[in-house]
Parts: sequence; C-alpha cells; structure tokens
Amino acid sequence: MSSKNNLTDEEVRALKFYIGDVSGNDPFWGDPKAYVLLNSLFFGGITTETARANEGKRLNTAILEDSERLMQFFADLFSVFAKCRLNADCCTFRVERFSDYLACKSAGETVSLTSTSTAGFLSAYRDRIGIALMEFSLPAGTPCINVSTALDFYAKPEEAEILLPPFLPMSFSESAPKGDMLAITDAENKPPVVYCQCRPTPFSGASSTFATLPEKGSAAGVRVCNALMTGTSPDPEDVAEYSQWKAVLRGKLRGLFNAAVNM
Repeated sequence: MSSKNNLTDEEVRALKFYIGDVSGNDPFWGDPKAYVLLNSLFFGGITTETARANEGKRLNTAILEDSERLMQFFADLFSVFAKCRLNADCCTFRVERFSDYLACKSAGETVSLTSTSTAGFLSAYRDRIGIALMEFSLPAGTPCINVSTALDFYAKPEEAEILLPPFLPMSFSESAPKGDMLAITDAENKPPVVYCQCRPTPFSGASSTFATLPEKGSAAGVRVCNALMTGTSPDPEDVAEYSQWKAVLRGKLRGLFNAAVNM
C-alpha cells in the first residue's frame, strides 16, 4: 500500500497517469496528455474530438487499442474517488470549453473527469476556442480527489487540483461574465461566453449498461482520430461505429463508477 489515502499502487498509477505525471516511452502510460482523448470518450459523437484536434491537440490512439487496459485504468481511478471525499466545504474553478460546458448543462452532471482548481481560473487552460468560466461550490462529502493530499508527491502543485468524477449531478446558475472575468480570454483572445456557479445535487441513480463493447468500434475510433489530426473528414461508417462504441463504453463506465462509490 502507498499514499496518504491508502491507495494501492495501481490506484496511484492511474491518478498520476491522468494528471500527466508520467515517465517512459510507453504509448499509453507514457503520454502526459492522455486526458485529451480520455475525456473525449465521455461525450457523444465526435464533436469533442474534432474540437480538440482543431486546437492542435493530439488524440492518442494508443488509448483505444486495448479496451481491457482502458477499462482497468478507469476502474482503478474510480476506486480512488471511493476513498477520497471532501472533509470540508470547498470552492474550485475551471476554464471550460463552451461546447463541453453546454454538454454538462444539458446532461445536468459532469460529463467527463473534470479538473478544477482552488487557485482560481488558471491561465494554462485558456488554450480553448470559446470558453465558459465555472465556479464549483462543493460541500463536504463530495466524491472528488484533492491531488495534493491524495499523493505523497504532487508534480504540479501550482495547479492546486481538485479532480471531480464524471456523472456527478450538478445544478447550474448562469450569469454574464463581468469585471476581472472579462480579462480571461480564449485562444482567439475572446472573453468568456458565460460564467456559471455549479453545485452538486443528489445522485439520481441514472441507469447504466454492461453490454459488450462493439468489436470494431475501437479500431474505427483510431481511424477517426487519425483523420481528424490530419485535417481530413473521417469515414461516416467509422464515425458511426466509433460513436456506438463510445455510447456503450459510457454506460459501462457509469456502472463502474456507481459500483465504486456505492451510489
């Protein structure tokens, strides 16, 4: 056992991998920005992958090449959420893509793993086109990971990261950005589209599925991502197969998360 929260070596590895604290040249475990594609998997269709590719970000297709490895990573990370809950109320912040924000608002929950910070709206995350400013009021007991206390060594202390899980129900209260918020600009030097105060709400027990992942979906996803990164249009059949694979994956991940945190 290791870490301040009695995390297993596998759980520590999963958390460090997600936050980009990696080493070595392994195509999967060595990618410091694997979260770019990992988080895209929680969104329907390929809109999110397209947005990230248009921002010049790499979609690491090694993530899609081994479904068992991918599921085990998520199982280990979700297990960390089961061990880490806030022991006091906390306020955190995030600079979000406006398109991803709209998906969260529509779903009424965090769609993907969500990195937030107690240090305010971080400039490092202003590399998006079209942004929303999200302020989270998190009550004690919220399942989330304070990275600095979860790990014995935190490679990025300046980020003061509180990692929220996917599938966390939220209420959203919007207002127009004002004052200093208007100085927080996106990759095109445009001000935020919206400011939103977010607060967790009770878990709804949303349904999940344990269906088998479609056999050809991950390979189709590799081709889709490669096409997007080269600026070409993916084959529509590949898009359909990958989108279906992602839909089944999300159902399986919701089931994994619910089981991990006993919700």
